[in-house]
Amino acid sequence: MRDIDKKRLILMIPDKLKKGDTIGIVTPSTPITPDYKQFFDNLIEYFNQLGFNVVFAENALAIDKYGVSGGSVAQRAEDINNMFKDDKIKAIWCAQGGHTANQILDFIDYESIKNNPKIFMGKSDIDMLLLAINKMTGLITFHASDPKLGKATDFDFEYSQKAFNDRLIKGKIGLIEKSSEWKCIREGKATGRIIGCNLMTILKLAGTKYFPDFNKAILFLEDYTSDIREIIYKLTQLKQIGVFDKISGIVIGYIYGFQDKRFLEKNPKIDKNGNKVNFEDVVLDITKEYDFPILKINEFGHYCPNAFIPINCKAEVDATNLSLEIIEDCVK
Repeated sequence: MRDIDKKRLILMIPDKLKKGDTIGIVTPSTPITPDYKQFFDNLIEYFNQLGFNVVFAENALAIDKYGVSGGSVAQRAEDINNMFKDDKIKAIWCAQGGHTANQILDFIDYESIKNNPKIFMGKSDIDMLLLAINKMTGLITFHASDPKLGKATDFDFEYSQKAFNDRLIKGKIGLIEKSSEWKCIREGKATGRIIGCNLMTILKLAGTKYFPDFNKAILFLEDYTSDIREIIYKLTQLKQIGVFDKISGIVIGYIYGFQDKRFLEKNPKIDKNGNKVNFEDVVLDITKEYDFPILKINEFGHYCPNAFIPINCKAEVDATNLSLEIIEDCVK
């Protein structure tokens, strides 16, 4: 643990992973159904070959009474709490996103997390846990791919596998490697702490004690399949609650519903004149009175390469020169 800024919560940096360590899988949101379990088993085999152990939490394969969550509220919270308390578990990886992770926020043992800091990661609906845990404890958490192999959509990307190794095992920081062409949406350069990433999930925390501090932050944004109307109201809500007044810049990740070719064939994103609409076009329009830099990349989000983004770690974005750099240790 070290003091990053005396005016802010003391940040806790988790230990990096090493061979022989055990990674635990939890299901705070959507359950692991029988037809999907094979993809998690594939990941376990992959990490076993690398010299790591991977185990499911006690209730990881449970399903709640409604059939939509990975167990009851108590079971899901208990799994997370127990894995933080278990000295044998060195990292906790959330199985997948969904919609109901906010049910367990009030039942997480944040004091125990402070006493047992370790790598905690996931994406989508899990981003609210990443943000809430960081807000309540200071622990740096990680926006990451799902722990699934075999669907060609999650940890299958070589980029993601390399990022896992570089970020969580080697502790590598510095420039984020590119897997595709980046775009400057608004010129400029800014430094700030990374806060994000899923747009819908960030808004689920609005009005709660878990809502993050956006003061001078770099806002990372990604989304799944929202249509143009949904993007407009979500971004407008961020604006109305003052987020854009506080941040230093925006980094836009991969937006599946606006970029996946097969999805767009059935759900085109076009304006009244038939022109293609990009997510970043809407962001630029809604933030037109601001001057902070906006950079478009493709290295975090759904069904794409993931750079394992450390939440609340300091970064520098240079939209003009198309660079993004993590400038602070995220593991030790």
